[in-house]
Amino acid sequence: MKKNILTVIIMAVCLINTVLSAVIIFTIVPAANKTNHLIDKVAQIIDLELEDEPTDEIAISDIDTYELAEPLTINLKRTDKTNHYAVLNASLSINKLHEDAATIQSVMDTHSNEIAEIITEEFSKYTIDEVSDNKETIKKDTLTRIRDYFNSDCIIQVSFGNIKLQ
Repeated sequence: MKKNILTVIIMAVCLINTVLSAVIIFTIVPAANKTNHLIDKVAQIIDLELEDEPTDEIAISDIDTYELAEPLTINLKRTDKTNHYAVLNASLSINKLHEDAATIQSVMDTHSNEIAEIITEEFSKYTIDEVSDNKETIKKDTLTRIRDYFNSDCIIQVSFGNIKLQ
């Protein structure tokens, strides 16, 4: 009789072990699969961002600079009853090795008003307090708009020099 009770206990423990193993498999495995899927998606996104970054640096000797002839005086967004403005010199850096560089450089003087207008519009979105904090954003947005205007990415940088806020 003792052997039968021991056998029944062993069988019950095995059955409980099997049931608990099944429960663990059906609850843990789907969660682990979802986690693995999420990790795969994040890894793919990171790889895409790394591929989008330019891998080759442009040598300084391959960069030509176009400066607007006159300083720009730009009215800034109003926050109080006084008008504030920025006075600055603007320049564009052009990759001389780019296939569009010769074309862009030849028409740059005739399109200086449009370039000045784009810069003015981007600066006009900000107040005098926001200009200093958002200088990089202004540069990035201006560069994007100028590239779209010329339909070329041979312009690699926009620089603002001698910014005076009043």
